Parts: sequence; C-alpha cells; structure tokens
Amino acid sequence: MRICIDSNQFIFGIEGTDPASEELMLLLLRLEVVIPRLVMKEVTRNLGDAQTGALYNLLGKAPRVTIIDGPVPADLVTKYVGLGLPEKADAVIGAFAEWQGAEYLISDNRHFLRDLSTEAFEVLSPDEFLRRYYRGLFSIKNN
Repeated sequence: MRICIDSNQFIFGIEGTDPASEELMLLLLRLEVVIPRLVMKEVTRNLGDAQTGALYNLLGKAPRVTIIDGPVPADLVTKYVGLGLPEKADAVIGAFAEWQGAEYLISDNRHFLRDLSTEAFEVLSPDEFLRRYYRGLFSIKNN
C-alpha cells in the first residue's frame, strides 16, 4: 500500500498536538509513503529547527518514505482544479497523489475530505486511516 500524507499531519505529529498524527509518524517506519517536496517545504516552514531535525531524523530511518522533487504533471493539476481544489497547493497535492499511484491521501484538510471526489485514491483522516490499518482492513502485503 502506498500513501501520501498532507503537511498538517507531519506538523501535528512532530509537535505532539494530535495523537493520530503522532501515531502516523511512528508508522512511517513501516509504510510506503510518497511526499511531494511542496509538503516538506510547508512542514519545515512551520516547525522549529529542533522539530525539523527530529522529522528528518525520523525520515532517515524510514526506508520506504520517498520525497519527490519532480514537477507534478500540469494536466493532472488542471484536473484537480477542475474537481474544486484550490490551485496553489491542494490541487498539486491531489494531482501528486494520483501521479504517484497513492492508494490513500491522509489529510484533515476540509477541501480534501469534504470536497474531493476521485476514484484515483481515497482521502482519509488520520483517525480513519489508523482505525482501518489496525483493524487489518488494508492488505498486509507490505509488512
């Protein structure tokens, strides 16, 4: 299973302000995760130096986490703008998740959770992802 995680989950997880996001950070050691550079830039802009260091230390121990620097295909970004996502960031993240073949986008962003309807991937809140993960509703083919 390949997932993409939105920026707030990294911020809340590293800051320790949301238990589900904290748990998601621990699962980085086991999951296949793709992250657009755009998300990492936003995360580091919102964390202090020590927190940023802790995040990159964690990512360095997570062998199946990949930060992608390449540009997201413009036609996919246009598709997600057409689906109602704001162009500057959310449409890029939605397009990225599809481009990278993510099965799930983990986010608590209302634009993703409430407004996005796509068959390319499923949007789950951190809480819902964890409930499904621990109930074994995802295949265990990656562990």
